[in-house]
Amino acid sequence: MLRTLVKTGSSHALHLIGMDSFLRGKISLPVVLGYHRVVQEFSSEKKSSIPSMLISRQMFERHLDWLGGQFHFLSLDELGATLERGGKFDRPVAAITFDDGYEDNYYNAFPVLKQKGIPAAVFVVTELLNAPQPLLHDKLYGLLCCAYSQWPRASRDLTCLLQDFDIGPMPIQKLTAAANNPFAATRELLTRLSQSQIRRITDVLEEKLPPIEALLCKGKPLTQAMLAEMIQAGITIGSHTQTHILLTNESRFTVQQELESSRRDLEGKLGIPIRHFAYPDGRFNRQTVQAVAAAGYRYGYTICRHRDPDYPLLTIPRRVLWENSCVDNRGLFSSAVMSCQMSNLFDWYAGCEQDHRSLARDPVRWAENRSVGALP
Repeated sequence: MLRTLVKTGSSHALHLIGMDSFLRGKISLPVVLGYHRVVQEFSSEKKSSIPSMLISRQMFERHLDWLGGQFHFLSLDELGATLERGGKFDRPVAAITFDDGYEDNYYNAFPVLKQKGIPAAVFVVTELLNAPQPLLHDKLYGLLCCAYSQWPRASRDLTCLLQDFDIGPMPIQKLTAAANNPFAATRELLTRLSQSQIRRITDVLEEKLPPIEALLCKGKPLTQAMLAEMIQAGITIGSHTQTHILLTNESRFTVQQELESSRRDLEGKLGIPIRHFAYPDGRFNRQTVQAVAAAGYRYGYTICRHRDPDYPLLTIPRRVLWENSCVDNRGLFSSAVMSCQMSNLFDWYAGCEQDHRSLARDPVRWAENRSVGALP
């Protein structure tokens, strides 16, 4: 609550003196915004889904209306082509993107975008196209929510479970700190382990827990028919890997296979060129950026301001928003907070948690990847 009050107060003060507008005018790059799921009701949906991936349709419209008064909306193809030519934009521009390819993008976001005439892009996890199963991170979160609600000492039990099944390193203190917080535990597991290890964890949890089909049916993926209709309406489609792996957690072989297969499958199924790529969880380093370039993508999108000087078009910054990104201390949409978000004012004290350096700087990860052919 205190943090929200400070954020609200500082936003209004900075907006009052015009600091947000001044800084926004100094930003040379276009504003690229990232969303995940657009749902009908945030309050009900957050009970069974990762809250920070949700925005209500009503709040999404508030974002678009405010942005439309400050920026000119561009498609990613228009944005990328201008950046590629080294050209400058003669007015502030913004682009709207969605990660993962949830079906509620079609039901709740797509009609709003069509009505307002706003171009957008969807980054698709190719394996889930036409598939009913949830994304792995949604499945893990759902299972952990169930475990934390049923196990009296959830963090300790989870740690013991991981040790018993020899599922990778997981510091006990990290999970202890995540007690009663399934989202924190989900983040710890996803950012530290490979996808194969995460799948082993979900398999073990499914064996230990009662069936929770109703929870796991949340967040279904788009179908090919939905994508075809969206493409006809001008929506740009990009890749988000084959299975939503975090590139920095995997071997070179796996990364290369995921990047190439995703692009090839999307082009084959949709009959369009795939030029754009979004890094899952925004995680990248020099090796993964090189792999994206080698796979034939022309433009890549992150979720932080760090850029690779040798691959600027493959490290285009984005700002990921959700329901509470631009609200005041009353939980209501705030133009002042939104303006400060677009001006990067909050980035002054919020640094990037990622290490974008070479894998070779991490002896443990380097040794793990080296045995399976990691990039040097």
